[in-house]
Amino acid sequence: MAEPRGTPGVETPPSNDSVRLEPDPLMNGAGALYVAATCACALVLVVGSVASALYIRNSKARVQESQKTLPCCSYSAADTGGLARSSVLVRVDPRPGSANSGSYATIADLEPLYARPCGSRASYYAASHVTHLSQSTDPCEKARALAVSRSALYCRTLVQEGTFGRVYKGTLEIAGREQEVIIKTVTEVASAYQASLLVVEGSQLAGLVHTNIASLAAACLDSSCPLLAYTSTPGELNLKVYLTDGNHHPVTRDLVHVGAQVARAGAFLHGRGLLHRDIAARNCIIEPGSLRVRLADAALARDLFPQDYHCLGDNENRPIRWMALESLQRNEYSTATDVWAFGVFLWELATLGQQPYVEVDPFEMMACLRDGYRLAQPRPCPDELFACMEACWLSPSRDRPTMPQLLAYLQDFHDALGGFI
Repeated sequence: MAEPRGTPGVETPPSNDSVRLEPDPLMNGAGALYVAATCACALVLVVGSVASALYIRNSKARVQESQKTLPCCSYSAADTGGLARSSVLVRVDPRPGSANSGSYATIADLEPLYARPCGSRASYYAASHVTHLSQSTDPCEKARALAVSRSALYCRTLVQEGTFGRVYKGTLEIAGREQEVIIKTVTEVASAYQASLLVVEGSQLAGLVHTNIASLAAACLDSSCPLLAYTSTPGELNLKVYLTDGNHHPVTRDLVHVGAQVARAGAFLHGRGLLHRDIAARNCIIEPGSLRVRLADAALARDLFPQDYHCLGDNENRPIRWMALESLQRNEYSTATDVWAFGVFLWELATLGQQPYVEVDPFEMMACLRDGYRLAQPRPCPDELFACMEACWLSPSRDRPTMPQLLAYLQDFHDALGGFI
């Protein structure tokens, strides 16, 4: 029996082929406004996402382009002005297949970075890092062995002055012959400890004869204000002053040459069982005309460059920003920690004497390095030179190159740069 199609007196619903649409609430004036606003917001989100993606891509392209440097580009204050306030840190990710956290390149990775026409000399220079060095000679005994009378030293021109320390250009007269010298001394306000520290640190390199080392030539210890004299030439400057005074414009090859000379001095020290412990631009002197550089001791450096030293609550001012991670963590020093400081020294050269890790609080330096952060590549700086810095900051310390290896690499890179001139 057929089912009735409807109840008498009740409207029959329309069939599927004749659908009647009731007015939707969204189709009135308020609903139309709501739909329009929703579409507009969606359009803004889409446009914003596309613009952000394009900005990030263009920013990365600009950064990559900015890091491309000609092998012999000129350095000037204008080139490095953008980095004056921040050295910019980079987080180092572990290398694939390596258990090391915060590894850059190894010394082997440096080999293919440029053509080496004479082959690699790194294997010839290779040596193990020394962790226990013999430095038993009393520094004061070295100074006393070089003692001269006060009348033999003449302080002519004041070149640097700190709170209690002074550096003069002067002359040393021995056996009727005068020679140009740099004279370090303290003032009358210096304490006995500060005076004795000058003698101890000033005697660190006494007795060493090397073209790239400024060793003690004479000492006068017969008063509360000792005088320490180092052989010099009339035009020599502190290297950090040279880099930051804006009057000099070394090119990349010049800076690599400077780095190689300091590496040669470091290799000489390590080969004789000596550590420097404070390799930095402030502890080098340069002759601007010839670009001859000599590594000096750290006497008076804390007073003359106080911004480079910090006390972490132990009453000892240390070059925190130049120190290796193991030195900060466990007070360990070795040839490998000298290599770490040398890497920061190379960064100083590339930035014309800027302050490393300037945005990091000294009390946070250990955590910063432990978490894998290192100095970023400055601009301008060739990839080859930055790779050398990176290798110096490897952890663990055994993965860092030795000073002789660094010397070989920098010397070969310097020779390779000569081919572009």
